[in-house]
Amino acid sequence: MANINGYHTIGELKSTNSGYAKWGFARKNGVDVFIKEFLSPVYPVDTTVLSEGQILHKRRICEEFYAEKRAFYDVLNRCSTGNIVTVIDFFRFGSRYYTVTDKVDAAKIDPMEIFRHDLHQKKLIMKIILHCVNSLHMHGIVHGDIKPDNILFKRTKKGMYTAKIIDFDSSFLESKPPKDDGDFQGDLVYLAPESFLFIAEAEGGVLSTKIDVFALGVLFHQYMSGRLPGYDTSKYDYVFEAVLDGYKLNIMDTIPRDVRELITRMLDRDPAKRPTVSEAFEVLNGKPLTASETAGKPADKPVEKTTGVVVKTMGSSGLIKSTMKTKPDGPMTTTAKAPETIVKEPKKIENPTTSSFFKSADDLL
Repeated sequence: MANINGYHTIGELKSTNSGYAKWGFARKNGVDVFIKEFLSPVYPVDTTVLSEGQILHKRRICEEFYAEKRAFYDVLNRCSTGNIVTVIDFFRFGSRYYTVTDKVDAAKIDPMEIFRHDLHQKKLIMKIILHCVNSLHMHGIVHGDIKPDNILFKRTKKGMYTAKIIDFDSSFLESKPPKDDGDFQGDLVYLAPESFLFIAEAEGGVLSTKIDVFALGVLFHQYMSGRLPGYDTSKYDYVFEAVLDGYKLNIMDTIPRDVRELITRMLDRDPAKRPTVSEAFEVLNGKPLTASETAGKPADKPVEKTTGVVVKTMGSSGLIKSTMKTKPDGPMTTTAKAPETIVKEPKKIENPTTSSFFKSADDLL
């Protein structure tokens, strides 16, 4: 058991499912917490092997890292209404930087499990998630890595779901996006087209809150149908590849029309045509879509890197960094028996607005 600035680790820190850090649990003053150690930057503690110039350079990088993270965490902590897991401590200990958050008594839920619920329950779960994400977007924060692993659910004593958003390693302020692909990471299954273009250093790689909307579109399709949006798997490995190549995704016709149209818009090639998360919430609450654009608009031209090399997106993602997550093992099945109802009737929200929507996700229950 290591002592990290007064936090006594419970077991060894591990890097499972994380390309940026090692993580684990610790205890301080009798309270269990989640602790994360960043793998970089490394503060130059041992200066005997470095030149004065190298020391100054490394210190400058570390100071910039700390200042940017500190500013980001300050904004993050202001936007939480209880459904965002915020940072309670951020510090350097020795040569490494650490963040500490509360230990969350919740667990991730496989999309297939949510698919087994009835329509009413699935819509409620999606609205809870939209609330959580919009509390970030209202403060200019892009999560950047929306996926099942980063959405934790808990059943309350009343038998209802509540959710929390975690893992902000890939998050950033929309007004201050990553400088390069080394500062950005995402899961290929939920990656937005423009996120790939950013990583590939190609035209059109502008990162905004709409990358979260695209990821939610993929996730909601899984919730509603038990599988990813349809595309030619003999040509493409991921949804974003098909969209970049102008392929019109197959949105399952078993999904109710209003939700199907919403998901189609969320997966549009053009970020400007995707709805905001607050607009998506309103659709799930009964308000019709305000525009008729749908996904599947072909790209105007092949995607090219700044070096002039054409980026091949059909079935190959060689430009994606090795730290990115791998593709799914295969399609999700839909043969499981539906479980009993565990989500209760939500409170009715009449004509929700941004101000009435964002108080607490638990208000929906």
